Amino acid sequence: MILVLTTSKIIMENTMEAAVWDKLIQDICHELGHLTGNVLTEKQLPMVESRIRRRMIDLKIDSSTNYRSFWKENKESENKILIGILTTHFTSFFREFSHFEWILKELPQIISQAKSEGRTHLKFWSAACSKGQEVWSLCMWLNYHIPKIDPNVTWSVLGTDIDEQSIYEADNAVYHKKELETAPRHLWESLCVRGTGDISDWYKLKKEIRKHANFQQMNLLSINIPNAEKFDIIMCRNVLIYFNRINQEQAIKGLLRYLQPDGALITGMSESLSGYGLPLKGVFPSVYKNENAVVTPIVKGQIPELKMPFPIRVLCVDDSPTVQMILKKILKAPDFEVVGAALNGEDAIKKITELRPDAITLDLHMPVMDGPTFLEKSRIAKDLPVIVVSSVARDHNPLVDSLFSLGVCDFVEKPSLSTIDLIGEELCQKIKMGWTAKKQKVVMTSSPTNLSYRKRPNGQIVFACGKGDEKNLLHILSQQDWSRDEVTIIFQANFEELKTFEKKALDHLNRAASTRFIFDVTSFRRSSLPLIWLSMKGFDFQKLLKFKNKNDFILIEEGSNITLSQKLDVDDESPATSFSYLIDKLLGGE
Repeated sequence: MILVLTTSKIIMENTMEAAVWDKLIQDICHELGHLTGNVLTEKQLPMVESRIRRRMIDLKIDSSTNYRSFWKENKESENKILIGILTTHFTSFFREFSHFEWILKELPQIISQAKSEGRTHLKFWSAACSKGQEVWSLCMWLNYHIPKIDPNVTWSVLGTDIDEQSIYEADNAVYHKKELETAPRHLWESLCVRGTGDISDWYKLKKEIRKHANFQQMNLLSINIPNAEKFDIIMCRNVLIYFNRINQEQAIKGLLRYLQPDGALITGMSESLSGYGLPLKGVFPSVYKNENAVVTPIVKGQIPELKMPFPIRVLCVDDSPTVQMILKKILKAPDFEVVGAALNGEDAIKKITELRPDAITLDLHMPVMDGPTFLEKSRIAKDLPVIVVSSVARDHNPLVDSLFSLGVCDFVEKPSLSTIDLIGEELCQKIKMGWTAKKQKVVMTSSPTNLSYRKRPNGQIVFACGKGDEKNLLHILSQQDWSRDEVTIIFQANFEELKTFEKKALDHLNRAASTRFIFDVTSFRRSSLPLIWLSMKGFDFQKLLKFKNKNDFILIEEGSNITLSQKLDVDDESPATSFSYLIDKLLGGE
């Protein structure tokens, strides 16, 4: 009986606490929705709950009742923090790149219109700018293009967001290299200062670009800009979708009060302003102007015009059929057309004359003729945009640096089926920007070389191969510095064939910590180093699986005869020519 009462009491207390917790979450969502217009739906409740629990842990508050008391006593300051932790901050450099393309086409018109009004200073506004990626993308874009159109025109960008912490980070203008590398290299590299030591992976934008931007905290439901300042372009993208209909209309009308009569309001691609009864007309997807906007004619010959090919004809150079297939999915109509595929540099040189592409994507590690040799022999990158699509790390890499002197425009990480959308958008924009840069004779530069290159950790490397893999394996061994690695080669052949191959292979392994040549996987002995299995086409993959531990890595050669269930045990699949560089990637080097 006592046990039953105690259990009932516990259940009742837990039920009461759950009810108090649910009421707290509802009240916070309602309060922040009223303040910001951001409607937090039932789908977002798990996110809200987890972030508030994390906030309570930071404050060392152990119950929802105590947090409610704290919240009431510190409502103004706590609401600012809650707005920050519950606001969506997803963004990236040059997100929805077609809007930047539209701005470029419109810039001559904007400049002409401003001059007709006696203005030589253009004003842009990034509303809901989050941590500044959109502001700085716009600054890079304008810094690159406006001087080429009219060097006498000046410009500035205002960035606003409801979250004070986001505004602080945007104004600080410090970003990790992985964020910046998604942007076209020639737009940002000369505008950044790189950190040293522990912060060598971070960049800060220089004063020469930061002087064009200013930031302030602002709520889109209560916009107040001093002196009723007017803007030529207002960007308010991917935030209205979080508002209800009433707040959407209020925010839009607030933005339009600060738009030049002939200016443009740009929303997110999924945000339509149709149905609001506003005097606007769509001039491009998610770009709107006043229905009475006047178009001022541009004097012929005043603006240098570059007509980009449509579609851009691309030759893809890569020895992986899988990557070729993915590139065709990315580079599709109407903007692109893959006019051909080459399996190596020698094949590419023949096809360039035949196909006359507008741009080239280039793998680096291929049989017969690799990417660097192709660039040296063809000199094609001096005239055509070449975007390297490779698993090779871009940063602090002497190989990468040397390619810029040969004319390479930029780098993109080799896409997979899981990264096709993200990498695809980056590749498309870099091909377009590379084409423009070549026509404008922009000189590509290499990354800073005054910082040290971090060598990958050592590993235990096991090659599993057959006699038919000998040529590819010797190529792989010649491409890597095996210093202090422990290398084992399981070579399925007879004794004489193994000894003959061993003599050839040792020329490339003389600096390794240890080397072993064995007939069968059962003779393999693991060490304490991280282990990578490299399985080539001529090896029985099933035998290898019996010896794999859960922390080992497995690479297989593309085209190997394995089942779908066996692929679940594979970390990566690629042509053998990329094996040595995927080793670096898996072991955490650069």
